Amino acid sequence: MRILVADSDPSSKADATLLLQSMGGCDEAQDGSSAETAFRKAIEAGKPYELLLVDIESTDSQETSILTALREIEAQLAVPTENKARIFVTTALSGRQLKTDCLMKGADEFLAKPLEKNLLFGKIKKYGLLESRSGSAEGSTPAVTVIEMSAILDTINRKIAKGDPSLPPAPKIAMKLRQMIDCNAEIKDVVELLQQDLAVAIKLIRASNSAYYRGVEKSANLTQATSRLGLDRTREVVMSICCRGYFATNHRPYKEMVERLWWHSLACAHTADWVAQRLGWKVEEDIFSIGLLHDIGKLLMIQVAGEMVQRKKGNQEVDLDDLHAAMKSHHEQLGAAILEKMSYPETFANLVRRHHRMDDPETTPRALQILQQADLLARAAGFGLGLDAPETITQAMEDLGIDERMRDDALAEIPQRMEQLRYVFG
Repeated sequence: MRILVADSDPSSKADATLLLQSMGGCDEAQDGSSAETAFRKAIEAGKPYELLLVDIESTDSQETSILTALREIEAQLAVPTENKARIFVTTALSGRQLKTDCLMKGADEFLAKPLEKNLLFGKIKKYGLLESRSGSAEGSTPAVTVIEMSAILDTINRKIAKGDPSLPPAPKIAMKLRQMIDCNAEIKDVVELLQQDLAVAIKLIRASNSAYYRGVEKSANLTQATSRLGLDRTREVVMSICCRGYFATNHRPYKEMVERLWWHSLACAHTADWVAQRLGWKVEEDIFSIGLLHDIGKLLMIQVAGEMVQRKKGNQEVDLDDLHAAMKSHHEQLGAAILEKMSYPETFANLVRRHHRMDDPETTPRALQILQQADLLARAAGFGLGLDAPETITQAMEDLGIDERMRDDALAEIPQRMEQLRYVFG
């Protein structure tokens, strides 16, 4: 089945693509004009779209409706009634009149955002689009089966046991830098180390000149950049640069999910610093780096799932609901195991293994409390995988002792910081 998703919101397009990947290839359109162009070309090429998901907020213009325009294209190209595309409107708007207007202009269904998997699949089945994929005609696409989560977890455990977690090796330069700073190294020693990795050096200078870190004058070399940032901040930036390379996948439908995970991890790291300062707590643990790595178990699960799907060449897929449930259940333990294999300090694995465990604050280490609050505040500020219900976050903040003032300050501060950091890590 050929599918076109017309939506200007990257997160919404990624969600729809992930939900529909087992149904067929999904093309994307940013606005109404590009959707109309793709729709017309597909019909003219003899490969029409069978399903369109259209966000009317992104695609309607003041002059005309995208729904009317699409149906007019079908009329101009004499598409038989039985071959016309099914158009599902997807929108965060609501109202009986809006729904009626959309259906009158040519939509087949009206679905609220965020899309609910069972409802979406039910609508697809209603129009017989599932049957069109499983026909037995010669040359038809084989039926898609689901890869069991147990198979994914078994693969991950084997990789970890062999020391092959499908991730880049531990960032030696970042770990060496941290050791040097812990031993009271001078700036000239740090510069000599960083000069050994030209890519890191260039990115560090660039970071020092970004809006987030910039001083009065522009840094032109490593010495100036390191002096401006200070040793502790230099360590954080180098660690971020090295970890950025972890967050990648060759499986295109999962790229948006991995990208969201990166921004959540970076937000968690910076929010951890903010929480520690806000509470006035000094901790020995490298809470910034742990924040960057706290969800590395989720990352590995996504990457391995993508690898397995690619090896099956489209004949097998992963149920995303099952994947999210498995990540929730297993990512702490897997993340700790990965960090141990990558020779990170023991404290990293210990904190990652417990970062969702809600214990009595009196017995919970301060570093763990900082990590838990940072993780939650980053998600509340919109830097998460988009799976959290607002009421769940609110209750969790209460359980962690985050008061309303701290929450409001964080929700104002975090997006501003992250916007500035996009120049460096986008």
